[in-house]
Amino acid sequence: MANNIPHPSLCVTTTDFEKVAKNVLPEKSWVYASSSAATGLSMTTNLDDWSLINFRPRILRSVDSMDTRRNILGHTSQFPFFVSAMGTLGSSHPGAEPLLVRGATRKGLHTMISTASTKPLEEIMDAHLDEQRLLGNKSPSNLSFQLYVPVDRTRAKSLIRRVKTAGYQSLWVTVDTSTLGKRTADRYLQARENLDAGVAENARDIHSENDFAPAFGGRQVPGSVDGGLTWEDLDWISSEWGGPMVLKGIQSVEDVKLAVQHGVQGILLSNHGGRQIHSAPSSLMTLLEIRTYYPEAFDKLQVFVDGGLRDGADVLKALCLGATAVGVGRPYYYALAAYGAEGVERCTDSKSGLVFKSI
Repeated sequence: MANNIPHPSLCVTTTDFEKVAKNVLPEKSWVYASSSAATGLSMTTNLDDWSLINFRPRILRSVDSMDTRRNILGHTSQFPFFVSAMGTLGSSHPGAEPLLVRGATRKGLHTMISTASTKPLEEIMDAHLDEQRLLGNKSPSNLSFQLYVPVDRTRAKSLIRRVKTAGYQSLWVTVDTSTLGKRTADRYLQARENLDAGVAENARDIHSENDFAPAFGGRQVPGSVDGGLTWEDLDWISSEWGGPMVLKGIQSVEDVKLAVQHGVQGILLSNHGGRQIHSAPSSLMTLLEIRTYYPEAFDKLQVFVDGGLRDGADVLKALCLGATAVGVGRPYYYALAAYGAEGVERCTDSKSGLVFKSI
């Protein structure tokens, strides 16, 4: 392989892609992808908490036929996981989001596209539809859209209409980013850049063509995210969208109850990959909280989780505890950085293979 990186077949686990990506990414891109809030406690607990749950294996049960398909908001997914939204994928690979969705579509994997995408949402959908045509429209893959609600309501409604017109299947409203988290590694890098003006290494050239992208490298664009968003705003968002809607960033059982009251179709238990609030609960802890104090929620809406799930055992644990499916983010960022669309496909194989081996 070029640049002396290992052949993608040697990436057996999802964490293998991270090691390769660290060697190929410019420093600024690596810091952006790997950074977390404050000391990194939230991201650390995301990863570590899944090891607190153990299986109770039962023996002499027939396992010669296994089915990992899930119904995600009315659409069949052949995998119990999907690609989580990730901003500015152009910092990972020049092919950015279109290349990601091509790889995901080939594998039949559902993908969530971020408001903070490098490429326009229509171009990303075109890549998905083109890949579908090449596959004879046989891939079960579809695209959903993760929404950062901008301050300007006219601008927000315009964005939602664009998403709807383009053909995205569901809208995932981000509710955990009223302001950008304090990402320490980003802050250090910014300080160095200020001191070494004109010398600091640039991130992989992004060439963003998306006017709605809220931030990159810890630099928030004014007006891109509405810090005054409330539960009442869900009414006009839902009315404008007119389709399945999920709240992304739920972190307490009280808010799960409010989500049910407001009639959303799903919730994503997430602390934004540990990037927003220091000492935020992991999605596993919130999932256990729901099971303990509001188990009927699982019958009222679909419950998704993300954050720190790195192998099939983690995915299976989430499913056993009631999750509909799980989101995977950073491993796909790293796989795309290292190997492009081939990396996306290989990462999916490593994840799905581990799911089957865990059952």
